[in-house]
Amino acid sequence: MMDRSIGILPTATHSRIPHKEYRMTQDELFYLLFGSLPRQGPGCTAATRRAWKSLSSLPDRPRILDVGCGTGTQTRDLARLSAGSIIAVDNYRPFLRSVLEWVAREGARTRVCTLRASMDALPFRNEAFDVIWSEGAIDIMGFAKGLAAWKPLCRRGGYLVISDLTLFQSEPPAELLDFLKTYNVTLRTEEEKAGEIRDAGLLLLSTFRLDEAGWLEHFYEPMAEKIAALRPAVVSSPERAAVLDSLAREGEMYRKFRKWYGYTFYMIQRPDHD
Repeated sequence: MMDRSIGILPTATHSRIPHKEYRMTQDELFYLLFGSLPRQGPGCTAATRRAWKSLSSLPDRPRILDVGCGTGTQTRDLARLSAGSIIAVDNYRPFLRSVLEWVAREGARTRVCTLRASMDALPFRNEAFDVIWSEGAIDIMGFAKGLAAWKPLCRRGGYLVISDLTLFQSEPPAELLDFLKTYNVTLRTEEEKAGEIRDAGLLLLSTFRLDEAGWLEHFYEPMAEKIAALRPAVVSSPERAAVLDSLAREGEMYRKFRKWYGYTFYMIQRPDHD
């Protein structure tokens, strides 16, 4: 989604920063910025590892589907944490090329492959996976719709691990709500999302919140550096400059209102019988 980035970040290429006379499109600007970041949304290896280690009763070589993989930072973590096979799915081809680059470097071609597909039309048979993983991407579909679409792909007794933007306290400030409206985002609490998990016929095993380093150190701080580097390329385009301004404001809003919202990881299991 090219008009928003809170929790759902647009994919990007690894192109170099253009000189200031180059007039890029808005999509190119988004892709250039986010493709050059270490990850395309808030998160960190420690959180991925914590979520993975909370799962039990996995086969020795689990079948894993990473939905909305981006350039595959968490995919690489999963490949290092498990001996399983991973299919990394994204709808943007340059992201998938980036995944294949590190797969080749790390000699993981026999275990990790990529697929260009939409997350709401995944071409897999039912119960194809032991684990369905998605960090910061399910909101593209909506939490409940994503659960309903992905549940059949998970084997009975298997797991879904999802991180999603979540409201931590009720009655958030009006300034935050107004800001989120510009992204068409409605925050729901952990309790509300737990209800959606139950309504989907799934079991919520545990949750934890992504710490502030996952937002600042691993995302907004690197993004601020890239925004500064891109400023000369948009100096003659108020519209493109406004895009960078909007993204910079995201970091400011998070710093100001981080006690009210963030990412929660949801460790979910499909029952043995449903």
